[in-house]
Amino acid sequence: MKKKIGFTCAYTPVPLIEAAGFSPYRIFPETKAPDQAGHLLHDNLCPHVKKVLDRALENDLPELEGMVFINSCDTMRRLADAWQVARPDDKIILIDLPSEMNSLSLDFLSKEYERLSRTLFKWNDETLEPEIISQKIKEKISQWNLLADSIKKIEEKMTQNFFPGYASSLQQIINTAATQSIDEALAMAKSKIEPENPCKSLTAPIFVFGNLLFDPKVYDLFEEWNVQVAGTDFCTSSRFVTQVEQGPDNNIFRSLADSYLKQTPCARTMDTTMPGSIAQRIVERAKQTNAKGVIGFTLKFCDPYLARIPMIRQALQKESIPFLMLEGDCTTGSMGQQQTRIEAFTEMLEV
Repeated sequence: MKKKIGFTCAYTPVPLIEAAGFSPYRIFPETKAPDQAGHLLHDNLCPHVKKVLDRALENDLPELEGMVFINSCDTMRRLADAWQVARPDDKIILIDLPSEMNSLSLDFLSKEYERLSRTLFKWNDETLEPEIISQKIKEKISQWNLLADSIKKIEEKMTQNFFPGYASSLQQIINTAATQSIDEALAMAKSKIEPENPCKSLTAPIFVFGNLLFDPKVYDLFEEWNVQVAGTDFCTSSRFVTQVEQGPDNNIFRSLADSYLKQTPCARTMDTTMPGSIAQRIVERAKQTNAKGVIGFTLKFCDPYLARIPMIRQALQKESIPFLMLEGDCTTGSMGQQQTRIEAFTEMLEV
């Protein structure tokens, strides 16, 4: 069995992990471990980071060869610091992520991904020629792109019709890519591209977005509450499986950096030429999925997302698209507390 590399952010390129001979293991913030993170970090912090740290403190993790942290926000940076106290024997690498999208950011991130690749191969005690390493990475990227294509086809089906259990199955596929292997996820995706006959939905289609919504059971709950999920935008949904386009200069790390920076960014990444682009993208995605309403799920204390909600609300109001904003820890338990509000919101929409 391959050794596992833990990670916590969608900007971590899984193809690099697999090319180096490891299995990916995204650490989701779902655990029955006691709340201990406050011993190392402030209590009023992102529940994603706190629950991941709780897992580390309780040893609620598989055996890991190392951890990849992305400096995507200050709280995630603090998690990397706390991890060294919680699990001092773990190998750790911290990758800095640019906050803007420009040519300098592209150059910087490409060098960071190259550093990540060198580190991963070193952790696996592999000394290979650069040409062989590049070929291994390209092979994994080809598989990754096949998975991205399959997921895109599944999403197109979700937009066109309502298939019970389809959204949940899609999340299972994405989770498999994040915690097991690209090959296993690809096999699952291929079996779902042609779903069974659609059903008549009792409610209007909804577009959902936010930080992360990783538990497939949440999407089953939505259907119990008469929510038809027509499209999603989370760092744990299809955005995680980023299509990687090979650049003309054949620099694989620059191609990775370019693809990840051009994906739908999380709220901490700014397009300085279009400060309100996050709001416009959500409006566009809602229209593309034929959604009659939009539901946002954000984590408590996530300042980057909370700061952008007013502009998102305003952009949706301008297009007369109803919007429901919910805040919690984006787990099954916190979703259950929102059931009444979600059902009331969907009932007011036209079918």
